[in-house]
Amino acid sequence: MHDLTVIDPVTRIEGHAKITIALGEDGLPAETRFHVTEFRGFEEFCVGRPVWEMPSLTARTCGICPVSHLLASAKAGDAVMGVQIPPAGERLRRVANLGQIIQSHALSFFHLSAPDLLLGMDADPATRNVFGLMAAEPDLARKGIRLRSFGQSVIEAIAGRKVHAPGIVPGGIAHPMTAETRDTLAGGLDEAHGTVLAAIELFTGILDQFEREVDAFGRFPSLFLGLANPKGTWEHYDGTLSVVDHDGTVVMKGVEASDYRSIVGEAGREDSYLKSPYFKPRVGDDNAPEAGMY
Repeated sequence: MHDLTVIDPVTRIEGHAKITIALGEDGLPAETRFHVTEFRGFEEFCVGRPVWEMPSLTARTCGICPVSHLLASAKAGDAVMGVQIPPAGERLRRVANLGQIIQSHALSFFHLSAPDLLLGMDADPATRNVFGLMAAEPDLARKGIRLRSFGQSVIEAIAGRKVHAPGIVPGGIAHPMTAETRDTLAGGLDEAHGTVLAAIELFTGILDQFEREVDAFGRFPSLFLGLANPKGTWEHYDGTLSVVDHDGTVVMKGVEASDYRSIVGEAGREDSYLKSPYFKPRVGDDNAPEAGMY
């Protein structure tokens, strides 16, 4: 290998990373590595902390999806203390999670994906970003920003802050929602709903332009893990673990979330600093994690 290409930083991702590409004598990529350049260490500095501190700590895992980590930690705290939270508390937790889904998807589509989809994969990288999108499609960009703002407002209203909110705690929610806050949030639903429908129509309408990318990028058989309710419907807050394969066939279902380690393992790979999860039942007698990674 005689040449090294470094992409640093990798942009339009939720985190910090770089990529190194080593070229062989023939000028083609011989080795590629993905480097996560930020220090994590949550497994260590959470050890020994009081249970009531855990949601606030684990929320720092991510600035885009902190509610997921808040809820996972708070629900673990519920179990540790053996409490059944009030129905209103569960509903508010669910709504806060929906607020996160709105803001996170708005960020993903309008800020991270739309510049490629609308400006073109071959557009000048200097303008193929959210600022270029604002210049070319100001109305669309404004709607995307407002949609994300609405999702953030839902989180703030229920949990006390837009990012790393303190209001989701073991035992429920730190404070109730007032009628005034409820009505304010309800007043933004129609606009948010309209923006979501318009985004779906836009996305489905331009997919045909990217047949080459769809055909080549990340196209391989994979397993999918998620939560499901007793009816088998996709669940975001509660339920049991289900695994389906690439054509939707259920591979395993009914696994308690607390028993996830019985079916999910982690293994290091030479091409990445990240550990890769794998489905343990797919690992054969040779104990090769790769058999269950995809």
